[in-house]
Amino acid sequence: MMEKETDRDDRKTERVLFLWDRLSRGGMISRQDLVEAFGVNIRTASRYLAEIRKYLLMKEEQDGIRRELYYDRSLKVYRIRELENEMISPCELFAIGKILLASRAFHREELKSLLDRLLQSAVLGTDKKEVEEYIRSELFDYRDPSHGKPDPHILWSIAGAVRNHHVLSFNYRRQGETEGRPHEVCPEGVLFSEYYFYMLGVPAGEGKLSEENTRVYRVDRMSHLVDTERTFTINYGKRLREGEFKNSIQYMYGGKPEHIRFIYKGPSVEAVLDRLPTAKAAPRKDGSFLITDEVRGDGILMWLLSQGSRVKVLSPASLKEKWLKEAEAICEAGRK
Repeated sequence: MMEKETDRDDRKTERVLFLWDRLSRGGMISRQDLVEAFGVNIRTASRYLAEIRKYLLMKEEQDGIRRELYYDRSLKVYRIRELENEMISPCELFAIGKILLASRAFHREELKSLLDRLLQSAVLGTDKKEVEEYIRSELFDYRDPSHGKPDPHILWSIAGAVRNHHVLSFNYRRQGETEGRPHEVCPEGVLFSEYYFYMLGVPAGEGKLSEENTRVYRVDRMSHLVDTERTFTINYGKRLREGEFKNSIQYMYGGKPEHIRFIYKGPSVEAVLDRLPTAKAAPRKDGSFLITDEVRGDGILMWLLSQGSRVKVLSPASLKEKWLKEAEAICEAGRK
């Protein structure tokens, strides 16, 4: 009797290893497959599946990879999937939560709802409480941004219009205005920067789509958005690339590209290169750096002024003149 039980255990182990090999290679199997392959009944086939689940726990202890035997209802078969490839890890969600909190893109209740849903859908139950505790205190002290709520539906509508090359109609309220004015724009992309979402686009009827004609619109100042479904043509070779555009501007101030040169004397040139990701830094004998870059718009002037005496603008002459004029105005205001 003992020998028969041993033989049965050995046979079960062989079959479990056979199934593991098949499933781990992306294969699939049904209970009926097990019945036909091994000449067993449905109850025994179910026990083999239970043994596979135990084997997955043992494998996790060996290699640290969390796997799951799951039932694909559409095909009525069992598969193995690695949960790390389909779910966000606790440390990743912690980082995402910190980024969302620091962005101040959403109002508190919206942010809380978003984080709660991320916790529900992205993190396994055993880790959920720990991640929640990490971000709860910062969420408690979170202060709503002063700007209007970003409407995700508007963002999604803009994204659809960009994809389908549809002209958008909307009212836009500029800084200091109480009412919006009608606009029609050929949208080129959506960006987030410094607390706000922005739409990039060229006013309809204002020439070809190009970076020189691209305007920047703050999404929370847009209202009565309508997809006209009128299409516009785009030259794919010259289409706007959102990431490249963002790398060349500061504080979302658009404008024509121009080459700049300045000397940086501060303690961290890495911080400069993080702020200006396309810049080049050449070390100088006195320990300072010559920074060169191609940027667009007056946003760079705001950043240069924030660096105080750690920077010295060299060119272009127009930027240097603005920088000196603003610096003198700051000094004059300080004397009063």
